[in-house]
Amino acid sequence: MRKLDELLKNVPTSGTFNKDPLEKKSMTAIQLVGGYNGFGVHTFLNINKSFPGLYKNFIFISVAIIDQGLFKGEEGLDDLKKSVQESLVRYVDLARRLGFPAEYRMEVGTDVIDTATELCLKIGKEFPRSTVFTGKLSFRHEKFYHKLLHNETAYAIQRRLQWSGITNVIMPIRMEM
Repeated sequence: MRKLDELLKNVPTSGTFNKDPLEKKSMTAIQLVGGYNGFGVHTFLNINKSFPGLYKNFIFISVAIIDQGLFKGEEGLDDLKKSVQESLVRYVDLARRLGFPAEYRMEVGTDVIDTATELCLKIGKEFPRSTVFTGKLSFRHEKFYHKLLHNETAYAIQRRLQWSGITNVIMPIRMEM
């Protein structure tokens, strides 16, 4: 993961910065992201590689999770929101530098699956021609402990969105181990 971060956190771009607003009737990729990292950038680049020219808009979404053990009152909540927002701004900047109209949305919650699902449903109503994308580590030789160590959030969100009629694609991020 560190190597992926080193390779992709600072993607060089050229061309014109896209300042256009999103078009609600255009194909829209909604990408769930954590912090700004190689994992999220890889997923974004793979969406464009796998579906060239299909998605005209990008919306990056994230959930600021309130962790009771780490929560430090109102100031802690403000810091958490600021940190999540800064990451989202970096994704939007990357997409716009690569020529795509983009924006972000975020919510604060205690459960990432519930909060992310609700956010995706809300955005799906606003952008009816949208697909939700998540990334998932994929191992060539999966061991029994990989599911324990690596979060299954993408599958849980996918199951909920499928029952709501929202298309969801899990983009693999291949890992050699």
